[in-house]
Amino acid sequence: MPNASHASETQLLVELVAKIKSLNGAVAEEFGSLELKCPCGKVILPPTPHIPSLKDRQRGLLKSRIREHLRSQHGILEQTVRTAIREAFAQK
Repeated sequence: MPNASHASETQLLVELVAKIKSLNGAVAEEFGSLELKCPCGKVILPPTPHIPSLKDRQRGLLKSRIREHLRSQHGILEQTVRTAIREAFAQK
């Protein structure tokens, strides 16, 4: 049976991946801005205008902010972070 810290880490990642997937969907297109808060309540990306010509750069910025937050604030291992980011940004 996994210990409590693994269960809470898993829950955090599942919730964050779901938020990122919804952000990658219609939200940026419809509302014209990107913003992301971690389930822990910390802001990962403050409201940022969505600029279609910079889509790839903005996606890279978001990934690096997520990576930094998960590693520094939650102590999640790099391999786990990579897997979560890959899942969050996977195309349907």
